[in-house]
Amino acid sequence: MKTNTGYYTVGTNAFTDKLSAILHASVTAEEVTWHFNDEVYKNVDWTTEPELSIDEFYKIRAQQIRDEYDYVIILCSGGGDSTNVVWSFLNNGIHVDEVVASAPISGLSNWQATNKDTSAGNTMSETMLAQLPLMHEIHSKHPDIKITINDYFETLLDYQTDDWIFRCGEWIHPSSGARYDLDKQTHIKQLAEQGKKIAIVYGIDKPHLFYDHDNNIHVMMSDLTVNVQRPPFKDKYPNVENVLFYFAPDLPQMQVKQAHMVAKWIHLPDNKFALEKMLDRRKPETTLEQSRHRHSFYERAIIPCIYPTTHRRVFQGHKPSRMFLGEHDDWFYKMHNNTRAFDLIVSDFRNFIKEINPMYLNAPRTGFKVYRQRYKIGAISDFMPNIEV
Repeated sequence: MKTNTGYYTVGTNAFTDKLSAILHASVTAEEVTWHFNDEVYKNVDWTTEPELSIDEFYKIRAQQIRDEYDYVIILCSGGGDSTNVVWSFLNNGIHVDEVVASAPISGLSNWQATNKDTSAGNTMSETMLAQLPLMHEIHSKHPDIKITINDYFETLLDYQTDDWIFRCGEWIHPSSGARYDLDKQTHIKQLAEQGKKIAIVYGIDKPHLFYDHDNNIHVMMSDLTVNVQRPPFKDKYPNVENVLFYFAPDLPQMQVKQAHMVAKWIHLPDNKFALEKMLDRRKPETTLEQSRHRHSFYERAIIPCIYPTTHRRVFQGHKPSRMFLGEHDDWFYKMHNNTRAFDLIVSDFRNFIKEINPMYLNAPRTGFKVYRQRYKIGAISDFMPNIEV
């Protein structure tokens, strides 16, 4: 089995979805193995920084996608990753057919956006303060691009028992099974049924670096990140593909470039604040909550480094510390806890988690065990700046 978005093996069985793999393993007690373009990445020279600029790589990547697909859709949250994807196409004159912004608009009638609270529970303010303003900007500059606001609140309210959990996959929380569900966008389904080759582009993901015990720096890819993407339709169309813009086996040199840029950038004296948030395997592990908060800070900090042309200051909340019933759906827990969907979600999850062998959960049991690939880019000393006295 080979897919650009990865797959799992449990014994001799292969699965494209992590949840199915873990349910099977919970019965057989076999080891779960994640495969993510291993045959490509293991042959890449991660220790040598490519000469091309990062913006040139972004342009090449955008053109790769445009050349391969008849209809290109970008999913845009308003954050740094997806914003850079959009402008990597448009600033280089590469056409985008549609930009989709998913948000539970009809379920936010009483939500008060604020830029004073950056907790994970306030991520809905990103919709009002970052995502929708970006949609207006794209429309004003490129009126030929179709802008779609995918209001997924009604989809969420219509969840069916257990089905919604499988729609969520790795991230089992209320909005996960609905956010990337495009079944209501009938114009896209019609294109799929006509045989158009469709790309649904995700801004996955930033380079995650860490120190090891031998004072080397590695770049890491995790299935937790890759599995943010979900099937767009309940029916499967072989001509519709989720495409990861950054984790791209078709252009691994772009990831090498990013990793080297970040490794040099975080060691500059002015950027010590970001270095302190980088994962350091030489130090004792923090709690998951502390680790996720630190990771959020690191991700925000490196945006000017990896997106030098397109970065801008916008509001963003921190990443959730729980993958199960995560706090970034606080808007739903607070405003819609009297709905059938809320009761169904809580009941279904409690029954579901009983079927999972704890060996496949993370230590605090707030999510599945995370599987990772890592590649060494060099020794820490290779990236220390030469400061003349």
